[in-house]
Amino acid sequence: MRRIFPFFCLIVALAATFLVYQRGLPGPFLFDDGPNIVQNANLAIHDLNPAALKQAAFSGHSGPFLRPLSMMSFAANYYVSGLNPYYFKLTNLAIHLFNGVGVFILTLLLLNFYRKRFEPGLSASHSQWISLAVAAAWLLHPFNLTSVLYVVQRMTSLSALFCIWGLTLFLWGRSRLYEGKNGMLPMLAGLLLFTPLAVFSKENGVLLPLLMLVAEVTLFSFHAEKPSAGRFLAGFYALSVAIPAAIALGYLAMHPDWLLAGYKIRDFTLTERLMTEARVVWFYIGQILLPSTAQMGLYHDDIAISRGWFQPISTVFAIVGVMALLGLSFLARKKAPIIAFGVLFFLAGHLLESTIWPLEIAHEHRNYLPIYGILLMLFFYVLYPLKYANYLRLRQMFAVLLIGLLAFNTFARASKWANLNDLFQAEVDHHPDSALANGEMGAIYSNIVTPDPDALEKNYIAARGHFETAVRLDRNDTKALFGLIMLSAGWGKSVEPGWLLELTHRLEAAPYAAITSDKLNTLTECQLEGFCKLANSEFEGLLQAALRNPTLTGSNRAKVLYALSSYTINVLRDYPAALGIMQQMVQAAPQEVAFRFAMINFLTAMNRFEEAKEQLAILKRMDTLQDHSAEIASQEQILSKQDNNKSTH
Repeated sequence: MRRIFPFFCLIVALAATFLVYQRGLPGPFLFDDGPNIVQNANLAIHDLNPAALKQAAFSGHSGPFLRPLSMMSFAANYYVSGLNPYYFKLTNLAIHLFNGVGVFILTLLLLNFYRKRFEPGLSASHSQWISLAVAAAWLLHPFNLTSVLYVVQRMTSLSALFCIWGLTLFLWGRSRLYEGKNGMLPMLAGLLLFTPLAVFSKENGVLLPLLMLVAEVTLFSFHAEKPSAGRFLAGFYALSVAIPAAIALGYLAMHPDWLLAGYKIRDFTLTERLMTEARVVWFYIGQILLPSTAQMGLYHDDIAISRGWFQPISTVFAIVGVMALLGLSFLARKKAPIIAFGVLFFLAGHLLESTIWPLEIAHEHRNYLPIYGILLMLFFYVLYPLKYANYLRLRQMFAVLLIGLLAFNTFARASKWANLNDLFQAEVDHHPDSALANGEMGAIYSNIVTPDPDALEKNYIAARGHFETAVRLDRNDTKALFGLIMLSAGWGKSVEPGWLLELTHRLEAAPYAAITSDKLNTLTECQLEGFCKLANSEFEGLLQAALRNPTLTGSNRAKVLYALSSYTINVLRDYPAALGIMQQMVQAAPQEVAFRFAMINFLTAMNRFEEAKEQLAILKRMDTLQDHSAEIASQEQILSKQDNNKSTH
C-alpha cells in the first residue's frame, strides 16, 4: 500500500483538476480563437478523408510551420461536436491531465537518477512524494489556466505534451547510458520523434533539444562509461543544439532585417523589448511562487515598456537579477543540481517568446512548460527529508496547504471564465489600465440586447466609456475607435468627428495591427449595407489613410485593398478602377488564394473569361499540395460553361 499510495494520490490530483476546471468549460471562444478556429472555414470538416484533414492542417496562419498538428486537432473537434466551445475546452483539459501524468513520470525519473548519483539517502518513497507534489501543483496552478480554457492555446499545451514525453524518454535513456547500459535508442526517439511533433504543434518545440542539454549540464555532466557513449553524446548535442544554434545565429547576423521587420508593427524596439522582458520574467516568477489572481489575466498590455535602464527604475534591478540567476545556476550545478536544473529549465523555456522576437510583451501561457523548473525546485526543498527532519511534517502540511490554495485560486478563475461578462469585468477590475480589456468590455456592453430603453442607454454609456478608455490608454489602438463607430451605428447616434480624425491619423501613422484590416472589412460591410451612415468621403478617407501607412504590407494590405474594391464596385460603380485595385490586391499577397479567387470571380462577372482563365492557371500552379483542387475544378466548370454559352450564341 505504501508503494502504490502515491499513484492513488496522483489519480486524486487528476480528478481534482478535472473538477476545478469543470466550471470554466462552458465558457465562450475568446480573442485569437476567432480567426484561428471560429472563422476558419477550412476547419469545418464533415469527414476524415486525407484531403479534408490536409486542408485543415495547413489552414492556420501562426508561425512559420503553420502548426498543422494543432490545427488538425481543432478540425477533429469540429468533426465530432461542431463549434461547441465546451468540447474544445474539454479536449484541452484532457491534454492537460495527460501532461500532468507526464510531469509526474518525468520528475520521478529525474529524482531517481539524482538520488543515485548525488544523494543515496533520498529514498524511492521520497522521490515519489516529491514527484506527486510537483505534478499536483503543476496541474492545479492558476497560472496554467489560460493554456486550458483559452482554446487556441492548445497549441502551447500540445507542444508541451510532446516536449514532456520526449524529455521523459531522454531521461530514461540517458540514465541507462550513464550506468553503462544501452540508452541510445530512447534518447534518439525522444529527440527525433518528439521534437518534430512538438514543433508542428507550436514552434516552442524547437527548444526540446536545449532542455535535454539543460538536464545534461546539470545532472549528467557529460559522463559516459564507454568511449563510444562519449562520442555518441558529442554527436547528439552537436547535431541537435550546437549546429542548429550556430546556423540560426549566423542567419540572424547576416539578415538582421528579417528580425527587425517584425518591430515595424510594434511600439517598442528590440532593445526595449529585451529590457522589458527582464521585468516580465520576474513577474512570472512572482506569480508562480506567490500567485495572485488579481494580477493574472488574459491580457497584460498594461505592463509598462522599459524605455531605458532606469525607465522604470525596476528595469536595471530586473536585468541584474536575471544575470544573477544565471550565475547562481552555474555555481549550484555541482552542490545543488536541482536548483541549477530548475533555473536553467525555466529560462531556457522562455528563450523564444521572452527574448528577441517581436511578439507581444507578456502572456501567461508562455509559462506552461517553463513553470516546471520553478515548481520542481520549490517542492524538492519544501519536502527535502535529509535536513531539518524535525520540521518535515510541518513542511509536508505546508505543501498540502499550498497545493490546496492553488486549486482554490484556479477554481475561482475558472468560474469567471464560464461567462464572458464575468471574465472581462474581472479583467477590467484587475487591469484597469489594459486597453484590450476595456475594449472587450465595451464590445460586451455594445452587444447586450434589451427592450428597456433606460437599460439600453446605460449600456450605451458604459460601452462608450470603455471604448474611450481604451482609445486613451493605447495611442496605437484602432479597434476601440472602430467599436465607437459601430456603437453609434447600432444606437442610431451620430459619429463624433473627433473619432474619425483620430482613427484616420492612427490608420495612417500607427504601427499597423492585423486586426485593423479585419475591422476595416467589417466597417465596409456595415457601410455597404447602409447600417453605418458615414459620408462616402469619410469612409473612403479611412481606407486611403490605411493604404498610406508604411507598415501596411502583405495580406493586411491586400485586405484593405479588397475592402476598397468592394466599395468601388458597390458604391462608385467604377468597375475598371475596381479591377485595378484587385490587381494591386493580388500583387500585395500573391500566395493568398482567397484574394486571387475574388479576382477570378470578378473577372468572370465582367465576362473577361480569358483573363479569368489566366488567373486560374496561376492559381493551379500555386496549389502544389492540391489543397484547393475542388474549388479550382468548380471554377473551371463555371468558365467552361461560359465558353459553351458564348460559342452557342
